[in-house]
Amino acid sequence: MHVLTAVDESEIAQLRDSDEFFWVDLVHPSDDEVDRLGAALDLHPLALEDTREFGQRPKVDPYDTHLLLVFYTVSREATPLEVHIYISGGYIATVRHEDCTALDDLHGSLADQSPHDEELLVYRILDGLTDAYYPVIARLEEQIDELEGDVLARPRREQLGRGYRLKQTVRELHRLAEAQHDQFHAAHQSILALEGFAVSSKPYLRDVIDHLQQIAGEFQRQTDDLISLTQTYFNANSDRLNAVATRLTIGGTLFLAWTFITGFFGQNFGWLVDNVESRHDFLVFGVGGLTIPTVILLTLFWVKRHDWF
Repeated sequence: MHVLTAVDESEIAQLRDSDEFFWVDLVHPSDDEVDRLGAALDLHPLALEDTREFGQRPKVDPYDTHLLLVFYTVSREATPLEVHIYISGGYIATVRHEDCTALDDLHGSLADQSPHDEELLVYRILDGLTDAYYPVIARLEEQIDELEGDVLARPRREQLGRGYRLKQTVRELHRLAEAQHDQFHAAHQSILALEGFAVSSKPYLRDVIDHLQQIAGEFQRQTDDLISLTQTYFNANSDRLNAVATRLTIGGTLFLAWTFITGFFGQNFGWLVDNVESRHDFLVFGVGGLTIPTVILLTLFWVKRHDWF
């Protein structure tokens, strides 16, 4: 299959006259290049208007001899990449404003592919755009697992920010993947119904629907995990505060007992003043009076640690 990376009107006309399926892949095209592409491929003016104004939702717009498929893939940094795909019975054209490794990698492999199995060629492009989600899902999963481990080890406020940013990223990708899955049923039928489009004996395009459903499900699961992780943070933080309060309670109870003992012997009773005066009295009443309650309380806390704390 011929793969073109620029609008060459003469070569496009020659390929169309010979009825040979080809691919035009434009990166960062100017409005003039989009107009030239539209003129060379007889694209509908409304479709060209959408391509001049990126930021469309995932959709499929069928026209008389071709259709426009607005499809989203994803970069390695988990950034959505919008790709406008024109499909007819004689060509496929992709227009994008960002570099896309999934498409760049297909230039060489599809150039060696036979141009006669048109459904397989379209499938290879759509499947490449779809499969780009899987490594991103794996990296997001690693980040979620790392964040979960940090939260369980020691909850900190900055983890809420990390979780919020991850949740926003996953939700945006989930929204796009789910919308693409919903609209690709119609896109699948529209592509197969194109005049002159050679349908393969194997249902290649149906496999894209299965992949989109799986991707949307993975993003939904990650969204649920991040929502649960927020609650886990607050629970872990609450447990940490409870542990601190428990230590303070034990210390406060010990100090309460010590204050009572020292306060009692500090009172100006005659017997205490007249009889507590030797080293022996100090060791028995002073040190013993502090040590014995402390041992009793600590023993009680240890025995009841599973019931009280």
